[in-house]
Amino acid sequence: MKLQRMLTFAVVFLLTAGLVAWTGPASWNGPGAQQKADEQAQKDQEKEEPQTEADKATQEAMEKKACESLDTHYKTDTDKTQHPTPDASADKALIYVVRPTMGGNKVQTKLAADGQFKGVNRGNNYFFFTLEPGQHYFCSQAENKSTLSLKVEAGKTYYLQQKIKMGFMKARNKLVVISEAEGKEALGKCHPSTWEEKK
Repeated sequence: MKLQRMLTFAVVFLLTAGLVAWTGPASWNGPGAQQKADEQAQKDQEKEEPQTEADKATQEAMEKKACESLDTHYKTDTDKTQHPTPDASADKALIYVVRPTMGGNKVQTKLAADGQFKGVNRGNNYFFFTLEPGQHYFCSQAENKSTLSLKVEAGKTYYLQQKIKMGFMKARNKLVVISEAEGKEALGKCHPSTWEEKK
């Protein structure tokens, strides 16, 4: 009983520190439980990956439009001295990219738009940039690449969230569009991200 309490305390501590991912009660069920959890993670990942040749071709085309320039490595930090939240200008769209959780805290999630690097987040970070009105292609990269296309309008603000879950080697991510209310709530939990290219 004492050993179980000690193990529970250790897991809670590590979860709080963001060092391990909770795999659920199955991890406590003896030999083979972790293997089952790993197999489930593999199945979940496969669901996210393109299954048909047409899906794979579509994904490859999106990555060519969106993901170029994400191979550069960056040193990242968090700026807790300010919290800028500008409004969109009349002639351009404003894009916020938020990551309002501490899951996989130190793992970088880089983002490009139309193949041009725009920024990188870690846990509880955000950044923003502007785009010309029209159709744009976005790519967020962690262990995997997640893409989406979005038509933006001048004078409007858009919020993209890099959703995080544990992968095999590091955190995986999924890029999604969220509502203005969700975006503003996420911004309230985040600090600006800063980065510089590693030489």
